[in-house]
Amino acid sequence: MAKDPDIYDRLSRVEEIIEQLDANECDLDEGTALHEEGEELLDEVRSLLNDGSGDVIEIE
Repeated sequence: MAKDPDIYDRLSRVEEIIEQLDANECDLDEGTALHEEGEELLDEVRSLLNDGSGDVIEIE
């Protein structure tokens, strides 16, 4: 089962990437590299979620 930090760390980085891209402070090459990194991170998150046992738990 995927651990929360595995997912949250990746999603936090994706949020950072989005902020960088929205700020328009990078050139085309850097923006392309950031976009590719974000896509890879999202693929990893999808994989982690798909590998989960499918159990739903309530977090208090």
